[in-house]
Amino acid sequence: MKKLQFIPMVMFLMLALGTTCAQSSAGAQSEDTSSQAGTGAVISSENPPIAGLDQPSLESPMPSRSFLLPGAHISESLDSNVGQTSGSSSIQGVTRALGSLMFQRVGGRTSTALEYVGGIAYYSDYSPSSNQVQELDAEQRFQWKSGQLTLRDNFSYLPEGSFGFGVYGDSAAYSMGLDGIGYIGGAIGASLNGIFGPGQFGSLGQAPRISNMAIVDIDQDLTRRSALTLAGGYGLVHFTDNTAGFIDSNQISAEAAYNYQLSRKNQIAVLYGFQDFHYPNFAGSTFTTHLVNVLFGHRITGRMDLIFGGGPQVTIINSPALGGVSHRITASAQASLRYRFPRTSIGIFYDRVNTSGSGYFLGAVSDIVHFSVSRPLGRTWNAIADVGYAYNSQIQAGVFGLLPSNTTSFWYLYAGAALQHQLGRHFSMFVSYQYNDLSFNSSACVTSACSEASQRNVAAIGLEWHPHPIRLD
Repeated sequence: MKKLQFIPMVMFLMLALGTTCAQSSAGAQSEDTSSQAGTGAVISSENPPIAGLDQPSLESPMPSRSFLLPGAHISESLDSNVGQTSGSSSIQGVTRALGSLMFQRVGGRTSTALEYVGGIAYYSDYSPSSNQVQELDAEQRFQWKSGQLTLRDNFSYLPEGSFGFGVYGDSAAYSMGLDGIGYIGGAIGASLNGIFGPGQFGSLGQAPRISNMAIVDIDQDLTRRSALTLAGGYGLVHFTDNTAGFIDSNQISAEAAYNYQLSRKNQIAVLYGFQDFHYPNFAGSTFTTHLVNVLFGHRITGRMDLIFGGGPQVTIINSPALGGVSHRITASAQASLRYRFPRTSIGIFYDRVNTSGSGYFLGAVSDIVHFSVSRPLGRTWNAIADVGYAYNSQIQAGVFGLLPSNTTSFWYLYAGAALQHQLGRHFSMFVSYQYNDLSFNSSACVTSACSEASQRNVAAIGLEWHPHPIRLD
């Protein structure tokens, strides 16, 4: 099982390096010409610091004006395992009705962005018979000549984990189109991963949870080639109806990095990261992480964005169950490749980072891989596919309650695809399918024997409405 966690990273690096070499060879002559002409390399909004929290868009940029965009989404799903029950399943119908709202206000040197999706899910044969779905992203940006300050907040109330987005009743592939709320973030930018990620993978049963991550970050150019990035955040996860014994968590994260532009297309960065996790229901069980990463980035504006790097991390564990304080040295890593072909866009993301434990453990070392691809099929059809994998190994000794004490790791896999068809100027429909697999290294039950794995199949059809954006300026 442990070997499986390294296979996606090896595949990612082979593809990423191959693409980089091809692009570097094709663009070397033009880059040299630009350098000789004295244009220099400049850190800009089209090529932000690679250690910052923003990523350049590979698609058409959002309009730089103020607008309001409402929407509605209804879907009907056939779900083979709504409760993600270990060792058993039964087909059930789920109806979801969601509303969405996107708001953007642009000023001279400030901008505000809000994205919201909310609604309810009704289950044909499951208790409780309904669950709410709420998610809100907010961003306030202040810019000056040589830098910017950004305030970000992501709030969600979801009945399941946030990796795979089964809560939306269709494949994660199509959920990415819900006004951008979710993994790719839409107008607000890419959803945050790494030490600022939500770290909620999979779920046993419907387990409603509140999660929130608030972040402040600064990008400051030092020279035409160098920049300093600083970020700090506070996050929490709270299970609202916790009869099963899921573990609440609080998290403080911070990072600082020095970025240097080697050429028009290449950047390097040295990054220091800090994490501090607390578990309110288990007094004294905490751990902190100190990590250093060296990053390399290769970008071709509007077409390609490649970042990869890694380094050591030291985890300091304070656990009464282990008899005091202990230290662990492991590796941390991150990598991402986004590429836009003439008609096809792909994204591959990898993170090896400490996370809260997804409600199962008092902390986990997580290897997270995500792959997505989209392509238009004619003028009114669009195809999307999405795959995610997360392997999680506990940091602190198991807690008797939700899982047996000999359960030390779990992995979660989902794979989905969707077809979207534009019906007119304001309506579109979709069909989608997603497969989920949640597996533990031992039985997932405390009081009785049951399977170590839980599989789930979800097929959905839905309708979506969006009017033209309402201009506010």
